[in-house]
Amino acid sequence: MLQVPAPFPHSGSFAYMDGVDAQGNDVVEKVRILAHKAPDLVLVAIKSHRFPREIASGNRTVNLHQLRETEQAAPVSTPKPSGRTKGRRR
Repeated sequence: MLQVPAPFPHSGSFAYMDGVDAQGNDVVEKVRILAHKAPDLVLVAIKSHRFPREIASGNRTVNLHQLRETEQAAPVSTPKPSGRTKGRRR
């Protein structure tokens, strides 16, 4: 195992992945990127024990776009309409 943390999204770095628990609550899973498999796929090690019957080893292959560097999700702001999107008056 790597002793020195690597920068995201390289192998050995930590990332966060969104998920839903059995009660339907949104949860954030801390994972460690183990390897890059294809241009879009990474093998991650899941730290929690929420998936006892789904993944035996604690490893899972996920898309890279499902991971993020920080635990907090990026705020989603709705774009404000500008004068050009409203249309011009004549």
